[in-house]
Amino acid sequence: MNLEFFNSHYQPLSARERLEELYKHYPEDKILFTSSFGSTAVILLHMISQIRPQQKINFINTGYHFEKTLEYKKLLTDRFNLDVVDLGATSNRHKFTSDNLTYSHNQNLCCFINKVDPVERVKRNYHIWISGLLQFQNVNRANLPLFVKTNDIVKFHPLLDMTEEETALYIELYDLPIHPLVEEGYDSIGCTHCTSMGTGRTGRWMNSSKTECGLHV
Repeated sequence: MNLEFFNSHYQPLSARERLEELYKHYPEDKILFTSSFGSTAVILLHMISQIRPQQKINFINTGYHFEKTLEYKKLLTDRFNLDVVDLGATSNRHKFTSDNLTYSHNQNLCCFINKVDPVERVKRNYHIWISGLLQFQNVNRANLPLFVKTNDIVKFHPLLDMTEEETALYIELYDLPIHPLVEEGYDSIGCTHCTSMGTGRTGRWMNSSKTECGLHV
């Protein structure tokens, strides 16, 4: 892939147009789509359901999601008729993090075992990885390009330059379900033990220098 060409070609397009264009070049079985069904996930899931409904959605199941996230996942799966499969750590590795309380003293290792490594194991089967990152979410994402090569796969961020106002407007225009925890004051939603109420991503890994789980760095 010529990243310079793809970035310049896709830049003027809307998020929806970018996805439509991508599927002209790649079949869905060569596209990795992952989601944790967080606070803004509904936008990309809704677009995909309209553009390529047969696209497989890999739910990154850390085993530590809020119950309301799992309920939200079921709601969106049913509403959009999504093809969702779980992607997570092997049972013995997840049990280690649970028994060892890894998330309390080594968050990077816990994220690696339950999020990063499961994705690493399947990436080799795909050419493109669609991600719903948004530039306004934090400084690490502010300067990302639409397409970027990361190790052995190209990541694609179709929503990247949508503003916070535009994401809210999209949800309102299409009357999309909002994650129930958003209404309780959680702007960014991850695992139960590493997520607190807060604006933006301030509620993630509080009292820690950690800002990303490792999937997107």
